[in-house]
This record gives sequence, C-alpha cells and structure tokens, in this order.
Amino acid sequence: MSISSFHLFFFHLLLLLLLKATANGSYTNAVEKEHVVGSIGAIVDLDSRIGKEEKIAMEMAMRDFNVKTNQSFHLLILNSQKDPVYAAFAAKDLIETQKVEAILGPQTWEETEMVANIGSQAQIPILSLAESSPQWASERWPFLVQTAPSQHKQMKAIAAMVQAWEWHQVTVIYEDTGSSTAGIVMPHLYDAFREADVEIINLVALPPFDSSSLAEKLEMIKLGQCRVIVVDLSFPLATRLFEKAKEMEMMAKDYVWITTAAFSNLVDSINGTSISSMQGIIGVQSHFPINGELHKDFHKRFRAKFTLEYPEEDSSEPSIYAVQANDAVWTVCSAMSQNNNARRQKLLDTILHSKFNGLGGEIQFIDKKFAPGNTFRIINVLGKSYRSLGFWSESGDGIGFSRNLDERASYNPSMKSLKGVIWPENNHTFGGYAIDLFKETVRTLPYYLAYEFIPIDGKYDALVQRIHNKTLHAVVGDVTIVSSRLQYAEFTHPYTEPGLVMVVPVRSQAGSKAWLFMKPFTKAMWGLTVAVTLYDGFVVWLIERNHCSELKGSVLNQSTTLIWLSFSTLFSLQAEKLHSSLSRMAMVVWLFVALVITQTYTANLTSILTVQRLEPTFTDIGSLQRSNAMIGYCKGSYLEKYLVQVLKFNPNNIKFYSSSEDYAQALRSKEVEAIFLDVPIAKIFTAKYCKEFTAAGPTYKSGGFGFVFPKGSPLVPDMNKALLNLSECGKLRELENKMLTTQNCEEMESEEDYSSISVTSYWVLFTLTGFTSTLALAVYGVHLYSKLEKPIFGNKIIWRVMSAVIAHWRLKKKWFCRKVSDIESPTSIVP
Repeated sequence: MSISSFHLFFFHLLLLLLLKATANGSYTNAVEKEHVVGSIGAIVDLDSRIGKEEKIAMEMAMRDFNVKTNQSFHLLILNSQKDPVYAAFAAKDLIETQKVEAILGPQTWEETEMVANIGSQAQIPILSLAESSPQWASERWPFLVQTAPSQHKQMKAIAAMVQAWEWHQVTVIYEDTGSSTAGIVMPHLYDAFREADVEIINLVALPPFDSSSLAEKLEMIKLGQCRVIVVDLSFPLATRLFEKAKEMEMMAKDYVWITTAAFSNLVDSINGTSISSMQGIIGVQSHFPINGELHKDFHKRFRAKFTLEYPEEDSSEPSIYAVQANDAVWTVCSAMSQNNNARRQKLLDTILHSKFNGLGGEIQFIDKKFAPGNTFRIINVLGKSYRSLGFWSESGDGIGFSRNLDERASYNPSMKSLKGVIWPENNHTFGGYAIDLFKETVRTLPYYLAYEFIPIDGKYDALVQRIHNKTLHAVVGDVTIVSSRLQYAEFTHPYTEPGLVMVVPVRSQAGSKAWLFMKPFTKAMWGLTVAVTLYDGFVVWLIERNHCSELKGSVLNQSTTLIWLSFSTLFSLQAEKLHSSLSRMAMVVWLFVALVITQTYTANLTSILTVQRLEPTFTDIGSLQRSNAMIGYCKGSYLEKYLVQVLKFNPNNIKFYSSSEDYAQALRSKEVEAIFLDVPIAKIFTAKYCKEFTAAGPTYKSGGFGFVFPKGSPLVPDMNKALLNLSECGKLRELENKMLTTQNCEEMESEEDYSSISVTSYWVLFTLTGFTSTLALAVYGVHLYSKLEKPIFGNKIIWRVMSAVIAHWRLKKKWFCRKVSDIESPTSIVP
C-alpha cells in the first residue's frame, strides 16, 4: 500500500470515527423494542434549526406508528453537520453496519447527491428531504425519492409580487452552493422573472460559511440604482445578511426586501434581537393545510419535546420541515409494514405508490417526486413576529393572490386584494392610544419636554431593562406594570383599566331548533292564549248551538266542534254563519285580539330567525383546563408566567401571537380556544371583530399600562399629575373612544332586545275579550231564564248550575234594591 493510499485510508477511518463520536447519541434516542422488525436510518444536520425539528418530528412519528400498528421499527439518526462528506460516510455506516432498509434525509442537495449515490449502489431507498432536485436525478439514482414538495413555483409567486408593484428590475442575492450551480433553483427564477417582464440586473453570490464579504457585497448593492432585492439564502446566512444590512442603513425607506421560503419558513424561530433587523421584509412561505385535531395534537407534543431537548432555542414552534419529516417516517414505515422481508425494489415501488392523508396533506408521488407545492403564504415581518398578508396560488381554483383559501376565495393578479404591506422604515408616523396620550400628557406639563420616538422591538422585560441600562430614557407603549419590572424602572400611574380577560369565539345561542317556534311567547303567554281561545269558542258554541244542527250530536262530536270553532276564529270572522248578536259581539272582540297577537307573534319569530344571537364558547378558565384546550397570549409579554403560575395552565398548552390578525386566525382555525389579553387590547380586538369574538369570564387583576422612566426620575410625579388632569377633564375617555371607534364593526345585538313576549304586554286585550265573552254569556243566560224555557242544549248539569247562579243573582238584586229604598225613605224615630 502506497503512502498516499495509506493516508487516504487513515483519513476515511478517522472521519468515520469522528462521525460516530459526533452523532449526538442518536442511536440510543430511537424507539427500542425487544423484537425489531426493521431499521430506518436518518441523516440530518443536528446543528441547524431544521435538523433539530426533523429529529424531534421523526422520533415522534416512529413512536406513534409503532404504537398505532403494534410494529417494532427502529430509527437511527446521524448528524451530517451539513457536510456532504460526513453525510456520505453516515450513509455508508447506516447501510453496511446498521443494516437499515431505508434512509431519510438529508436536507440539502449537496448532501443528498452523495447519499443517493451510495444508496442506489446498495439498492436502499433514499427519501430526500431536500426541497429541490434536478430533473435528471431520479434517472441517475433510481432509488432516490424526493419526499419534500418542490418549491419551484415559489419563484412564480415572487415574480408575481414584483410585477404587481410594477417594478421592472431586481437584484438577486443567492447562496453559492451546488444547488444553485447545478441548475436547480436559478433557472426557475430566471424563467419566472422573464415571464413577468422583470429584468435581473445584478446577481450577487454569497459563500455559505463566509460572512466577511457581506459588507462588501451590500456596499456594491447600495451604490447601485436597484432597490428591489430578492434574497434566496439559507436561514443562518440570511439572518447575518439582514443584521449587516441594518448596520449599513439598508433596512430603510426605499428598499424592498423579498425572501424565499428557505428563510421565510423559519421566521417563527427568530429571536427578538435578530428580528428587529428585518422589519418590513416580505416573504414567501410554504403553505400546508392544517388537519384539525391531528395537527393540534402534534403541535402540542412537539413543543413539549422540543423545549425539553433544546431549551436554548427561543421558539419551540414547528415549521413545515417538522411536518415533512413526520410524513416521511410514516411513508417509509407504512411501506415496510406492507413488505416485510420483501425485495428492496418492491419496497421502493410500495413507497412510490403511497397515497394517504398525512400531517401536511395528501401524500402522493409523481415521477419519484412529491407533488409540487402550488400555494404559498405571503408574509410581512413586523414587530416581534410577522403578519400574514394572504396567499398566492396556482391551482385548479385559480391563479394569483387571494386573501384566503376557502370556497369564497377570489384570485387577483394585484396584491391590492391582500392586506397592506408595511415596508422597511416607511412607518415613521407613530400613532395609537399610548402615543396620542403621551403627546397630550407632555403638552399639559408646565415646561417644554423634547422627545423623539424610536421603534424598538423585543420582549417587554428587555425594554424595561434598557431603561435600567440607560440606553433608553423612557418607554411608551402597552407595557404592563408588573412587580418584577419595578426593580429596573419606575412607572407612572396606570392610564388604562387594569386587568386581564379571556377572549373566545362566539356561537349561535339557538338551542333546540325544533322548538324555535315557541320562542316568541313565554309559557304563561301560550297558556293564557289557549285558555282564552277555548273560552271564547265555548261561549260562541253555547249561544249558536240552538241555531245550527252541526253543533249538536254526541259528546265527542260537540267537543271536537267546540275546539274547531275556538281556533278557527283566529283566522276568519265567520260572521255570516252566526245568528246571535251576542256571539257576533264576542267574536268581533276576540278576532281583534287574535289579530294583534298573531301579528306580534309573526314579527317576533321573524326577528329571532333573522337576527343572529350569540354566546361565548367558553365562560370560565375551568372549562378550558378540563378540556385540555390550547390558549394564546401576546408574544413577549408577562402573561406566559401569569397563565402558568397563577391561572395554573399547562405550559405545553400555551402559544404566543404577535398581532390581532394572528389572534383572529388562530381562533378561527381552532388552533387555540381562547386568547388572554390585557383589558385595553381586548377592547380593541373585540371592537374590531365584534361579530366573531367576545370577552368572557371574570377580569383578573393586573397593573394596567403605564409609561416607563428611570428610577427616581423627576418626570414621574409631573407625568402622574398631568395624567390625573387629563382624566378629570375627560380627555382620557375621549382618546379611548377615538381608539375604539376606529375599529369598523357594528355592535352585537343585545339579548334583551329580543326576549319572549309575556302576558304583561297584553293583559288589557285579554281582559277586554274575556269581559266581552263573559258579558255575552251572562246576557244569554238571563235571556233564557226569563223565558222559563227548558235548556235547549240538553245538558242538565250546566242548566242547573246556571239556574242556581241566576237565582242567587236575583236574590242579591232584590236585597240590594230593598236596602236602597230604605235609604231613600227612612223611618222616623220617636224619642
């Protein structure tokens, strides 16, 4: 063996040993069973955010599959450290030593190329997680399968954004890696811009690991004329680029920064310090449908496991890479369970014929590639996170931009249909309740106070500590007065209503729809209406019976006729069939009352059917905790500790959001069941979305919002006095009302406006008809008795009762008349 060959062999041996030493113990992290059915290997970059997410997702998926199917598959994960050579030796070790039947990963095409070569030689399926691969890859390596959807169409989305704003020239910054030079990404970008009539006037290549040339490259762009910059860089390199651009004042007005999914997909994981350098960026983000409870359960367990294993990470939110890794494990495990001990070619065929609904949507392969992504979310980095502007899609439903993706979505080539973009440093006009109040407060001070507003992003605690560090003189905003912050700074008196409330969606209050027709009247009203109707019908039947043969007959016949006569009067007078003036009198009055009642019933039923009556989905935190529901709060605030330590929520059930749009979207999609907000924020939110959400439950005490100054600042007493003056003169209330009226949403209808109608509203009408019918009955009875006729209706019992009543009435009349005559002619008294 020659010296050079010996050196090469020694280098390979040393590299393999180093690879095993740096594998991060991933062999022992896999699911272990006494009886192993099959082994699956995975190669990921455990030093990157994507690799960490993929590792957690793969382990979760393997455990879930084994539990659900009672299988015993084994997962072996090795760290590639984003080095193609490490990835190649890892693949060789997994195939020859660990005897795996399939390999998942890696993430980059440079690593995939090396692993695919080794896997195809050994006829081991390689399920690549790289977002793109060249067209010829599957022909050269027949056992290579792309399990991540191709992101080529995102280039069309970016070109559509540039075209929508009528820009005709762009600068493109890309990462100088194999995937660019191998013709995977750049040709698609060129084609998309050419179709949109946009010229790429400057191509700037950046090496992946060298940051020393960033300033030089950015200076060259700064000296040029084009201010529209498209960035296609990996997440770490893009982060360094934007931090350097911020230093060079290029994240400012007149600059437009557009990022591809390589960066945008991981925006959730950016810390507060870094994201402050990226304000105003717009980006394209891969979109996948959220699969209800399945995604909710995955999300909760992922956050718990990720936080436990990687506590140094600022965010535990899973990205699309975790979802894709989860689906890749399910794909290969499902295929292996169907082909136990089968030939490797048959395993590959089974994988390629997979078709099921995974966490990221339908799993299906076309020409050994996952179906390409055709829908992308457009985001705008703002504040401590980002806001969703809408979507760009190229599908059967339409092509273009849309605000949403439901069946009502309309597609437009213009971005004007989306939410407004806030460009870098273009929002120098500061406004809002806190800003306006601060300005008014300073105006009332007895001396002139000069100040300058500077937008600062980050956690609220960090802002207060900057007061302590003397890097800021004051903080104006929605900063809550919390005891832990008082050691660093001093607050003014709270200028808002203190408290914390729970905001939940509203739902229809209509309970049993089958009995909805009973709602217009109360039970007492229904009962009295039926009773009076029967009574009036009885009076008419009794008076008219002697004149109509239809009202005679058996007891059953007369009973049914009486009921029919009672309720038929509700709809017609039937005056031509009545022979007695007494029955006509009773009938006319009752028909008038019935007309009023039926019209009122119709009007009230119509209002119930047409006016939406809503109630909160949850009314207290107890029901949230018992159902193990997910809840949300404002990112960077004190609420996370409060929700866990005071309200006793499970920390794994808590998610953070950054804007009212994010709150609304999370509640609509049932990603969370409730959002906890400070009272002022809750008022604005419920005013804006008053038809969808409402505050529910009690108000939990908190310190309220206050202006922040250094400890011992002489401004604090003067500001407190000025705030008190504004409160006493009504200016505080005026500003609050102005803040709420800017939210364009009508108030929800009050429950009391549509209550059931009770007897108290109609007692006069019921008294009138009852008196009229009773009078008709009494006159009819007296008339019969005066003729001394036998009862014409043949009911002796009723006749005897009426005779006794009339006789008693006559005796009373005679006694009354005698008493009156005694009073009129008194007997003289002899002494």
